[in-house]
Amino acid sequence: MNTKDKWTITATIHDEQRRALWSEVFPDGVVPIQVPVAYDVSVPELGNVKAYMLDLAAISDEQREKIIDVISKRFEYPRDEVATELDKGVPIPADGVSVLVKDMVYFSARDLDDLFSDLNVDDD
Repeated sequence: MNTKDKWTITATIHDEQRRALWSEVFPDGVVPIQVPVAYDVSVPELGNVKAYMLDLAAISDEQREKIIDVISKRFEYPRDEVATELDKGVPIPADGVSVLVKDMVYFSARDLDDLFSDLNVDDD
């Protein structure tokens, strides 16, 4: 889970044009995302694409303001409208992006069943 102090789920934008667009906010092209799963979304100028969702809870107020500026300028939307709509989500198209998940442990149901079996614990 990302926090403002530490990002554990990130996407790195490799596409040069998109990276340049976000460089004012994320100079190294690394952005916090909510989950490492791409969703089907509609993006202006691109239509329906797979995208990761920017983790707005993990960014600073200054970054939020810069994001509003970037989106407003790029898509020629009124700044106040972008500010109002921002909490609906900011998609990061998956094409040209790599995802990194660190400091997290995932268990499958089978892993847990094996663990409980090894510990002689009834998980019912």
